[in-house]
Amino acid sequence: MKTIPFLFVLAACGPGAKADDEPVDTESGRDSSSENSLPGVPGLVFQSGFEPGTQHNFAEGSGAPCTDDLTGIDQSVSEKGDWELDLEGGDFGVGHFCFGGGDRSQRQVNLVPDPEDANNQVLHMQLIEPGENVSDDDDIACNGEGSGKRKARAQHTLKESPALHSFDYRVRLRLGSGMQVLVDAPYEITWMTIGEFWNNNSAEDDSFRVTLNLVKPATAGAPFTFGLKTDTQANGAHTWEAIYEHVSDVVVPIEQWFILEVSVTEGDATTGRVIVHVTTADGVRHEVDDFTGWTVHPDGTQDGFRDINTMKLYTSGDVMCGIKAAGHTLDAWWDDYAIGAP
Repeated sequence: MKTIPFLFVLAACGPGAKADDEPVDTESGRDSSSENSLPGVPGLVFQSGFEPGTQHNFAEGSGAPCTDDLTGIDQSVSEKGDWELDLEGGDFGVGHFCFGGGDRSQRQVNLVPDPEDANNQVLHMQLIEPGENVSDDDDIACNGEGSGKRKARAQHTLKESPALHSFDYRVRLRLGSGMQVLVDAPYEITWMTIGEFWNNNSAEDDSFRVTLNLVKPATAGAPFTFGLKTDTQANGAHTWEAIYEHVSDVVVPIEQWFILEVSVTEGDATTGRVIVHVTTADGVRHEVDDFTGWTVHPDGTQDGFRDINTMKLYTSGDVMCGIKAAGHTLDAWWDDYAIGAP
């Protein structure tokens, strides 16, 4: 992608939520205990509002790729709220948080009060600088050309799933003011991932991924919209080849809660499917995409999604350093998470 200078000119304009799809009987509400006010998830396996009973465990001072985990039993949900007994070891394998490297001064996740309602506890992801060093020749982030050799990442990873051929999830998401810095900048942004589903991963043969991302054109003040893409790489190669790419006209809300619903089915050109909906704070449910096509490498086998990231914040070192230079961090708050395997 295009290199982003380390300075953004801030403007007063910002995106608004598009509201031209069908209304639904749901609330954008902040009370994580109101399960009935949220869209259901087929084949429910686990759910959490990140409320008391949820415990955050992390390794202080570690630069390991995966250092954080959530355990305990969320007391705010009526069933299936155990982070270990319900979420792990069945349809889904092992769950934890990964950052690709760095330490908590560069990226972190925490359980915090909702920025709009102090009585509601949520999960906060924060990227401060690109701590994932791919090939930078020093240990200093954002000090020049080396930023392009770094990444910024925080993601919940469900891996080692035995045979996950389809899954659905729902989550509420709120993006912070750092996104507005990018909106106001006159640069194209194509790398801002909020969900990624691997079949297989990049270290395996026949690698294939489905990516839910946020995209904006090279126009100052142009909003982000939601996108969906699939791509693969030839065995032994290190470059990705696009198979499918769609950029919707559904505007991404900033500093407002919205509901994200995702359904993924493994299959070929006629049986694979990905459906994405977003419900904005006004209660309007928007279709981002309803895609039928390959969700596995055309030369591979349908052996399941063994590694999925349903809560993710991931971008390039250049983008992250631009946000940092403007005096911001990249933030995402998550709440009312539910995942199922129909």
